[in-house]
Amino acid sequence: MEHIVKSLTPIALLVASAVVFVLGTAFLIASDATLPSALGASSDLAQAGRWLQFVAGACAMGAVCMAGWELILRSEWAAGAEIAAAALATLLLVIGLLVSAASNGSSPEAAVTSAVGIGIWALLVLSRAARASLAEQGPAHSLARGAGTSIPGSQGGHGRQADLWLTAAIGLFVLAIGYGFTAAASSRGPGIAAGLLEAAGLAVVAASVAAARSRGLLSSRPVPSALTGLALLAVSFLAAAIVAGVAFGTLTGLGAGLAVVTAFELAGVAALGLAAWTRLRELHK
Repeated sequence: MEHIVKSLTPIALLVASAVVFVLGTAFLIASDATLPSALGASSDLAQAGRWLQFVAGACAMGAVCMAGWELILRSEWAAGAEIAAAALATLLLVIGLLVSAASNGSSPEAAVTSAVGIGIWALLVLSRAARASLAEQGPAHSLARGAGTSIPGSQGGHGRQADLWLTAAIGLFVLAIGYGFTAAASSRGPGIAAGLLEAAGLAVVAASVAAARSRGLLSSRPVPSALTGLALLAVSFLAAAIVAGVAFGTLTGLGAGLAVVTAFELAGVAALGLAAWTRLRELHK
């Protein structure tokens, strides 16, 4: 991920992705708001929103590919291979958005495909945790222990990263499982489980980012906005679980509940977009 956020062009594409995704989510809010009065108009607005979200996903895919291309030009083959795996994961997410848009949101395969993409991202983060752990347990660590001294990061100090990467990987795995449950979200039980697991997964990822910031590993200005975005997205998934568990007697109530869920999603993505914009301004200086 650091290869993406350290380069100007990928960050610019992420900003564009966030803007388009927010626009698409706004269409979905309008769809929920018009659900009780005009089913046809609600369906059309939702379809437009899903296609815009697919375009946003394509922009994010472009950001990952651009970061990979820059690494290849610098002959950084190991990092390039990692980015290639990230591109595959992002491609699956984009395919999921495409399937959802093409099926008017009715295809369960869309959620499953996206869940696999999130799972691959989790595996990438897990591999980073393993490499960080090996580095922290390397020769310098052994020498320090033998001399009865400590090295930075060896006992939970500011340099220790393996536990943070592992925590983030666990969060992403939980998020992937929850996202997979949305394939059957039309049923009450799976809908509740999906929302709770997705909220828990993002909360764990946010906790990892917050811990990294407290250790001085992340001191960039975009971090507070990113944490706010993750928190808002977690709230949106929690709200989705509540909506799935409530038996709405009317379309008006259902539409209002869905609109609240989507509004939290929009706010979360907007906060993440603000973080990307802040990072873009930092890189442009």
